[in-house]
Amino acid sequence: MIKAIVFDIGGVLIRTEDQTGRQMLEEKYQLPSGGADDLVFNSPPAVESTVGLVEREMIWQHVAEQLSLTPHELKAFKVAFWGGDQIDRKLLEHLESLKKTHITALLSNAWMNTRQYLADQFQIIEGTTVDYILISSELGTAKPDKKVYHILAETLQCNFDQILFVDDFIENIQAAQELGIKTIHYQPGMDLIRQIKSMLNQD
Repeated sequence: MIKAIVFDIGGVLIRTEDQTGRQMLEEKYQLPSGGADDLVFNSPPAVESTVGLVEREMIWQHVAEQLSLTPHELKAFKVAFWGGDQIDRKLLEHLESLKKTHITALLSNAWMNTRQYLADQFQIIEGTTVDYILISSELGTAKPDKKVYHILAETLQCNFDQILFVDDFIENIQAAQELGIKTIHYQPGMDLIRQIKSMLNQD
């Protein structure tokens, strides 16, 4: 029986619905397609911040150094980079509604200070919006490391097969499945709420 519903954040609950800003940055700074994402998310400081080793400001310092940006230009870069991101309010409301019958949680590979960012920007707060928020930079390990899922199960006080986990990265889904966690691999255009209801009805 499913006792807990767990969502990834980036790519599931918060998605880049408009790529215009990032494409503009790639043209302006002569980056290849996908180069803006790669510069921000796959840089050494970003990887280190995801497991709590460096502050998120170091990620932007790296971007500024790579593109020779002034502080003003870096600020404009951030605005354009994040401009297409939107939170799926309908999905969040559905997750909040599930708190009446299930344990709810967010499990995200995310940089340091993400907890405060979620509260400030989206009013997502542990104990209010959802029961638990687990962030890789606070845990010191990131998906798809199975250690993350052991921490998750211990936090939720659930067996693996009592957890339904939603993520957009197949490697994170596969790692969870290997432990017996029930999963939904989110893909663009999917009616996720219907999928969740279907799995809960089958349980």
